Amino acid sequence: MRIQIVSPGGNLQFGHTRTGNRSTASQWGRLLRELGYSVEITGTFIPRSNEIMIALHGDKSHEAILRYRSLHPAGKLILGLAGTDIYPSPSDKTLESMALADGIIALQEKAIDQVPPELQNRVVNILQSATPVLPAPEKSIDTFDVSILGHLRTVKNPMLLAEASRGLPAESRIRILQAGDILEEPYREAVEAETQTNPRFRYLGQLDRQSTAGLIASSHVMAITSINEGGARVVSEALVNRTPVLSTKMDGSVGMLGEDYPGYFPVGDSDALTELLIRCESDLDFLNELTAAATELAPHYTPEKERKALANLLTRVCGSAKGTHR
Repeated sequence: MRIQIVSPGGNLQFGHTRTGNRSTASQWGRLLRELGYSVEITGTFIPRSNEIMIALHGDKSHEAILRYRSLHPAGKLILGLAGTDIYPSPSDKTLESMALADGIIALQEKAIDQVPPELQNRVVNILQSATPVLPAPEKSIDTFDVSILGHLRTVKNPMLLAEASRGLPAESRIRILQAGDILEEPYREAVEAETQTNPRFRYLGQLDRQSTAGLIASSHVMAITSINEGGARVVSEALVNRTPVLSTKMDGSVGMLGEDYPGYFPVGDSDALTELLIRCESDLDFLNELTAAATELAPHYTPEKERKALANLLTRVCGSAKGTHR
């Protein structure tokens, strides 16, 4: 069975920024090939004799979805929902893409609430998997490292962690390690200013996948400061590496970490984040509580579980399994 994965964004082979959509497409492509499917990943729909199209991002892939549906009215179409598809609310294009899809993939369980009730029976929650860094890197004993990863744009509220670090006591050993490409120009100036005036702050730029995993695994804590998220892959990376997560309390994280996770702070509240940073550094019991929560969640984020979930979805959408499912 042939599958075309349509993922809007630059071609990674030519040095363009690695987007979340492209990373997801690459991972799904690998897992589907392991299941025996023939997979092609494209930036837009290319007419082929494909039996299935998986489109990432209902809004940005809307035109590709319409073209596929026009050429293959009986073809099987699966939509992977991106964060900006559903938060703060779905656009008309996204709603039409949902309606045209035979199956819909949500990356965390809260996302289903953003899908129209009449379409919710098409939704499957597929958690993005990760593998731990082995051997596990040692964590610094001279500094208490807090990492933040993600391309710098408004929805990520990317300078909030640096702002929070300015309220730390002078004796704190916390160091802020920020990685990600600058996608919106105002943040270039903000990063330069923070680098010059905040001795705790280090900007690492865009990292490749291996370096990203290594940074998360070697951090004492990882922070998510986003206003909205569809289901951040870096949370999966943190959990499988037993790195505690501090996150804004928004659906994208609650859907992955659970309502009762102890490491939340209100969206945009730098003072609350400062207090959590102080607790993580000074209160070993609290840090151990966060680590235990990550350890408990980690088994849900294995490649085996993600591969099985994809296989089950394709069987459900197509009526029978046509790959060589393992």
